[in-house]
Formats: sequence, structure tokens, C-alpha cells
Amino acid sequence: MSAPAFRQPANRRPSVMWLVPFLALPVLAVGAMTFSRFDGLYGQDPFAYYDYAVGPLRAALQALQLPPPFTWPPGYPILVALASFVLGVTPRAGQVVSLLAGALAPVFTALLAYEVWSKDREPSAPVSRLMAHAVPLLAGLLVALTGQLWQSSVVVMSDTTALAAATAGAWALACYGRRDAHRSGVWLMVASGAVAYALLTRWAYALVAVPFTAYALLALAQRGRSVAIRHGLAAAAVALIVLAPVLAPAIRSLASPGNDLPFAVDLQVYSWSPLNALRRQFVTADGLLSYRWPNGLWYALAPAHRFYFTPLLAPLLIPGLWAVIRRRAAAPLFLLIGWAAAIFVFHAGAPWQNFRFNLAHLPPLAILAAVGVELIVLWLARVKRPVLQRLALAALALYLLAGMALMARGGWALTRSFVERKEHDLALVQQVQDLTPPDAQVLAFGLTLTLQHYADRTIYELYYQDEASLAALLAAEQPLYLLLDTANAASQWNGLPPQENYRWLQEHADLVKVADLPPLTLFEISDTP
Repeated sequence: MSAPAFRQPANRRPSVMWLVPFLALPVLAVGAMTFSRFDGLYGQDPFAYYDYAVGPLRAALQALQLPPPFTWPPGYPILVALASFVLGVTPRAGQVVSLLAGALAPVFTALLAYEVWSKDREPSAPVSRLMAHAVPLLAGLLVALTGQLWQSSVVVMSDTTALAAATAGAWALACYGRRDAHRSGVWLMVASGAVAYALLTRWAYALVAVPFTAYALLALAQRGRSVAIRHGLAAAAVALIVLAPVLAPAIRSLASPGNDLPFAVDLQVYSWSPLNALRRQFVTADGLLSYRWPNGLWYALAPAHRFYFTPLLAPLLIPGLWAVIRRRAAAPLFLLIGWAAAIFVFHAGAPWQNFRFNLAHLPPLAILAAVGVELIVLWLARVKRPVLQRLALAALALYLLAGMALMARGGWALTRSFVERKEHDLALVQQVQDLTPPDAQVLAFGLTLTLQHYADRTIYELYYQDEASLAALLAAEQPLYLLLDTANAASQWNGLPPQENYRWLQEHADLVKVADLPPLTLFEISDTP
């Protein structure tokens, strides 16, 4: 690899870059269309984030204390708690944080693309001038039309917050690599703080910090020794300050043997192996997971799914990757390929398949796809016949429009399915209330948190019960019910608490089916087997 160039002369910013803020509009529009029907809470994790943010964390912030322990790092809940002081204690506080972060992701992607790829285009070539405008805007547009980003922007989850912070950090780091040595220290501090906040929000971005740090060290090596030391120490100080909410409790926990490491519960259930890339069955804390494709192949093909670039536009990654490798510049190699590779390697070796996880490297993939378009345009520019050249460019434009239309269609289908899923869950909650007396106790699995938030019955999580607690519930005078997907318990959870507790109830109590509420079944339980 040739020596990376860092302080290239900067061309005047293209005039069309003022369009970058408008890249936020697709995400904001989807949020506006879903707000009236969907409050952002579904499944399990969003409820946990919300309850922690507006409960113990909000109280700690009011008392000017460090965040109390939690399953995941507190970066996202901190913003939700702060938003709740303005918007009130409502799930909308979490939704607004996710939506604003999701809207910023395509904006920062466009700025990053311009900084790492398009800024050095030779102004003499018309095609180069065009692509200096088009690559950043196309990359940002691809992110803005990604279905998974739409869905993640309307739920109470941490994904978009971490993504926006990491993308902002990559952009600031690219700016640092290009600026004058004595005037660019602030850019490195901003980059350090933003990447640290991404890590404070989702641990997976610690892997992204590796190629980012390598690029920062290369940039520092281009400075004088005193400047490099000053900039490096300032950036490290910013990162430590941002990470203080997790570092301080972690140090305190390590000083007291026997205590669990706070904010790292998720890491304790994670296992990673390169061989997992070849496997499609795993036994995890979520029971037995069986997939159609091996992990490595599934994550490699995920960009071609309709929730991302669709089969039409995903092939653009190939010429884009070739163009970046051939250019041999440090910024795109570390900040694009390094970022995308770190996330891919991590998730390919972990025992889960989830389209949400691919969001963590969406910006570099979008930029690579946009660079792929640039390379195709440059190839077409060599066509000698003007008529053929214009026809080919028109065909390419139609191809891009068709692909982006498919992306938008897939994104709306995904977002709508989440809204409909929540409406279905709320309908189940109402049916459970209609079928049980007001003083009923309900053992549930799968729908537990939804019932706890929206039903006025006493709800218990079946997973956390044992023989003693089940016997106590049977002995109580209150009516007892069970809500369970029995087929799922027998397959995914065989030999684990949900299935074992269900079997114990079958052996020690009388289970009478009250109603089928697909995919769940409601049973009434009595203590007479």
C-alpha cells in the first residue's frame, strides 16, 4: 500500500451539498406516518430500555448520580431519560430519540462519503465533477431509503443512536485526517467523543473503534511529535469522559469480587467462534435456534435483502469494493472497508441471525455501493459513441430508480408489519382481559412485557418460575391462568424453563383450555390435577 496522504488540498465544497439535510426527510416522514398508531414498544428489549430509562436512570439523573446497573450500556437510555424531562414519561421520548438519530444517519453518511471519497475529484473532468456531487448524495439516499433504518427509527431501541454516533465519528475522523496539523485537533476530539458514545450505546462498536483508531494513529503519525501527543491525549481524555458512566461502575465492581460487571449482562451470554460462520444451529440463552443458511453466508447476503439494498442494488457493492481497494487510500480502507469488515466478522461468528444487526455497518456499505455507481459511470464515459453512452447512462439511472423504489417498498412493508404486530399484540391483551376475571393472575411467556404494560391483570414471567413459586401460585386463592405458545415451548425451549415449567404444571395441576389466541393458547389452571 502506498503511503496514505492526509493533508491534501481541499477543493471548494460542491454547491449541491446543501441538499444533504434533505436526506433526513424519508426517515422523518415514516416516523410521522407511524406515530399515531405505534408507540415504539414491542417484544422484550424496547420495554426493558424504556422501563430503565424512565425509572431508575431518570431518578439517578435527578439525583445527579451515575447510571445504575443495566443489561446493556446506558448511552441510549440516557438520551431517553433526558428527553422524558421535556416530553414527559412516555414511550414517545424513546421514539423521538430513535427517530432523530435515524434521520441524522443518512446526513452523516453523505458527509462521510464526501470527505473520504469525493473531495479530491479532479475538477477538470465533467464526469468527476458530477460524481463529486452524486456519490455522497447517493450514499446518503441509500441509507435514507433502507427499510431496516425506517423500522429501527420508530422503535424504542438503541440501534439508530449508536449508528448516528459512529457515522458522525467516522466523518469527524476523516476531517481530522485531511486538515492542517495545528488546527484540526478539535476534529479528533469530536471523533473520539462520538465513537465513544456509539460504544456507550452498543458494545459492538468497540470493534469498529479498532480500524478507526488505526486510522487516527496513521493521521497522528503525519503530525509533529508534540502535536501528535497533544491531540492524542486530548482525544483520549474526551473518550474517557464520555465512557465514565460505564467505566466508573465497572472499576467499582472489579474492586468488589463477586459482583457482576454492570452493563455487560449481554456480553456474558454472547459466544463467538469463527466456526459459527459455517453453522446454522445454535443453543443459546434464547433456546435452540435453527436457521436456513449458515451464519457467514446469511450475513454476506443480507445486503441483498429487500430490507436493505435489494437484489437489484446490492451487486453495486462489488465494483465499489474494487474501486476502494484499487485506490489504496487510507481513509476509505480504514473507515469504510475496515468498519464493514469488523461488523461482518463479529456477527458471522456469533450465534444469532437478525436483520437489525446489519444496520451497524449500513453507512460504509451504502458508500461502497455509491462508489460502485461512480465506477460504472466512469466505464460508460469511455464509450466512444455519444448515443450509446447516453442510452447506457439512462439505463443506469432507471436501474437505480427501480432499485430505490424496491427499497422503499420493502422498508414500508417492514415498518407496517411492526405496527400491525403491535396492534395484534394489543388485541391479544384485550382478549386475555375479556377471558379472565379482574383478580386473575396470569403466567405468560413471549407476551409478558406487553401484558405487564397494557393489561390490568397480575402478570408473571413463566421463564423465571420454579417448582416452589409455581406451587405458591397454585395455592393462592386468586384465579390462575397460563398464556403460552406450546409448540414454540416444545421446540425452541425444550429442556429449558418455559417448557419445564409447563410440563410441571401439566403434572401437578389441571390445565383447561380457555381459548386459542394464535399463536398462543390461554389455559385456566386449578390445583387439582
